[in-house]
Amino acid sequence: MAMLPGGIAKGQTYKALYDKYGGCDYPMARVELAGKAFEKNAKQEAFIHDIYIDLSCGFEASMARFRIYDVYDIPTGKYKYDQVKDRVLLGASLKIWIGYSYRFEHVFTGFVASVDFGFEEDGIAYIEVTGMDAKGVMMASSYAAQLTAKSYGEAVREVLRRTAYEKMKTSEIISQIAVSDTPDKQQGGGKKASAETIEMVSESDYEFIMKAAKKFNYEFFVDRGKVIFRKARSETQTLLSIGVGQGVLDWRLGYSLTGMVEQIEVRSLDPGQGKVVRAKGSYKGNLSTGGKAKALIKGSRRVYIDPTVFSQEQANARLDSLMTQMSYRLGTLECSCVGLPEYVPGRFCEVAVGGPCDNSFYITNVRHEFTMNGVYKTFLTGQADTVRK
Repeated sequence: MAMLPGGIAKGQTYKALYDKYGGCDYPMARVELAGKAFEKNAKQEAFIHDIYIDLSCGFEASMARFRIYDVYDIPTGKYKYDQVKDRVLLGASLKIWIGYSYRFEHVFTGFVASVDFGFEEDGIAYIEVTGMDAKGVMMASSYAAQLTAKSYGEAVREVLRRTAYEKMKTSEIISQIAVSDTPDKQQGGGKKASAETIEMVSESDYEFIMKAAKKFNYEFFVDRGKVIFRKARSETQTLLSIGVGQGVLDWRLGYSLTGMVEQIEVRSLDPGQGKVVRAKGSYKGNLSTGGKAKALIKGSRRVYIDPTVFSQEQANARLDSLMTQMSYRLGTLECSCVGLPEYVPGRFCEVAVGGPCDNSFYITNVRHEFTMNGVYKTFLTGQADTVRK
């Protein structure tokens, strides 16, 4: 069976995972800071709880937050910092595993971005650690430079070869970099490379890569240490099927015509040939189980004038991006589930809760919550571009 990063198999059933974790009793988590596991022992009283992990395949960074308790001595009015000072360090690597009864799966890799010290009125003291994935480092830099790459995919690779990212590999904040070629690598039927000059204009690495992703309808995110730059929704295999009695606890699911049009057109000018470049596309999915919704948008059109488009290939890529963005506004999913570390963003999930709600949703955000009272839940947010009849 094909595997996802972290040893997670694609297409597993909820029952198989339920059995794997022994009925999903006794949720447990494991945190590793600066390469050292954080475990309560005879020499250390401090322990970790209240873990919240927000994962995304969107343009924002994924984050993790947790609290370290039993770290304060009230009689002396001092933190027991000696117990944690070798691991609770800004910039230190951070890895988190969650599971049940010592069956763990990897859910987050990043670095310690901030450390806060708190004390509540009821006498509970804590140290709160916030982690970010590698995107957090990319947001800090700013460059004005001409790149040697002749396509945006190659330019992204060039940026990610910088020293800072090689150091993150060494510290295991980044485990792998996977960058797909962009459509501008070979134009004119694959006969020649793009002659477009690619520059960074007083922008961070994050801003530059985001610009490239939006230009070609690509995704840029970090999946448990793996930096991914790829065509949006290109991972089509279903990750998991969920539904009533299959892990879903509650849900809100719906469809909306807001922002939907029948046709999108992209226009620009090819300065080399002095001619207008056009790309047109029409929505092909189902807007509802009947025909009235499609009749409402019939003949509607949205035209985009994009001066950054210089060729037919770029116009087609821009059209693909705009059409995808619009189409996936149709269906939305928000649900809470029995906590499973197998839920990750950037994959499709089959949802079966009855009637027109049943559909395949692309998971954009996943939130894992592991709370002090021993409850582990996972919250999913997803999108769909059609109504299943």
